[in-house]
Amino acid sequence: MRDETVTNSTGRVDDSGSVFTTAVLAVNALVVLLIISSNSLVLAAIRLDSCLREDIRYIFIGGLAIADLLFGLSMTYNFITVFALYWVDSYYGCLTAYVMPVISLTASSFSVFLITVDQYVSVVYALRYRNVMTATTAKRLLRAVWCGSVFFGCTVYMGWNTYDGRCLMLDAMSPSFLLTMGTMAYMLPILCMIVLYTRILTIARYHVRQIALQEQINQDPLLRERGVKLQREVKMAVTVMIVLGVFTFSWLPLVTVQFIDAFNPGFYKGDILFPATIASFNSFYNPFIYGFRYKEVRRAYRRALKRTFCPKLTAHS
Repeated sequence: MRDETVTNSTGRVDDSGSVFTTAVLAVNALVVLLIISSNSLVLAAIRLDSCLREDIRYIFIGGLAIADLLFGLSMTYNFITVFALYWVDSYYGCLTAYVMPVISLTASSFSVFLITVDQYVSVVYALRYRNVMTATTAKRLLRAVWCGSVFFGCTVYMGWNTYDGRCLMLDAMSPSFLLTMGTMAYMLPILCMIVLYTRILTIARYHVRQIALQEQINQDPLLRERGVKLQREVKMAVTVMIVLGVFTFSWLPLVTVQFIDAFNPGFYKGDILFPATIASFNSFYNPFIYGFRYKEVRRAYRRALKRTFCPKLTAHS
């Protein structure tokens, strides 16, 4: 059994009364609030804006927001049960503190992957996009992602754990499970998305050059419209690449710790609370990235905020 000073659901804390630990917990509380509020804003904006609702890509973005919102709620569960009520001596109470983040992380990573697939289809198969990627198809893909994520997370309840009464992530979670999660929910989607985006940008650059060349020969307004649409798709692809980059670097420290512990149990002696905090930042970056990149998203945000905090003003406008 590993020698620990303090037991909590997020990992090892050598001195729970230290200023560093208190500061990290305070940051965690702030991050949880930002995650819940920002992703709730995304869902409200999509629900209230008909243009966003009709855009297939925002179905996937909504799925990503739901996954990130679930992560925020799972962090709330950790604070309430572990740091407030200390309800970690229960088998299901402890494992739930890890199952919920596992489900949300898996759903989040594959939601980003679906956004990438949508971008790939829209660029590579532009003429057949509306027939291939319909709203029904998008919702079915999201349902499949969530069903797979829930099933994978629930395998922890079915015995894929090493819980011995101590509610520490590196003790309660099986090394093989952590290795599988890091590979399936982190490394595999990232590698697939890098391949797809390399293909997307290569084809998009070729199409932009061809359209520019044809415009010089034939001043066709349809060509100009196609060029504008392609530039919009490239902008969306770059936006999702930013999301992918943030996701990769946010989760990298925690996944690295999981891999180290999976291959060499007991080797890592540090505090896992800090890398877990860095990972949690990823769940509230996305709404700000989309808002910064797109005017229509910022407009939808403002509409949702007005509807929430100034309903009378919205009704008269």
